[in-house]
Amino acid sequence: MSALLHTLRKAAFAMAAIAAAFFVVTAGAGAANASGVYAEIKFAPGTDHGTVGGYINRGYTDVWVLDARAGQLMTVEVISHYTAAPGTALVEMTDPYGRPYPTDTPVSQFQLPATGTYHLTVMSKWNDASYTMNVRIV
Repeated sequence: MSALLHTLRKAAFAMAAIAAAFFVVTAGAGAANASGVYAEIKFAPGTDHGTVGGYINRGYTDVWVLDARAGQLMTVEVISHYTAAPGTALVEMTDPYGRPYPTDTPVSQFQLPATGTYHLTVMSKWNDASYTMNVRIV
C-alpha cells in the first residue's frame, strides 16, 4: 500500500508542477502588451520614411523602435481610424537615454538629441483606436 501511496504522491506532485508551469506561462503572456506590438520600423532601401499601423485597446500601447543619429529631424504623423473621437491615438517618443517626448498633436517633429535606438509608443487613453503612423527621418 505504501508503494501505491508513494506513486500517487509522485503523480500528484508532477501534475502540480505542470499546472504551476502552465500558470506561469499564461500569466506571463497576459502581463505583456495584451493588444500591442513591439516591433522595428523599417524603411525601404533608399527612402527616408516608413509607415506602420495597428489597433490598440484603451490603456494599452504599441511600441515601435528605430535607429537614428543625433541632429536628424524626425517627423511623426499618427492618424486615428474608426474611433469615437479624432486624435484618439497619440504617440510618445523616447530617446536612447529613456527621456520621453510626449505629444498631443497628430503631427510632431523632433530634432534628435542622440545617436541610438528611439522608441515610438502609440497609446490611446480614452478609446480603442486603429491607427496609421508615418515616420520620416532626414
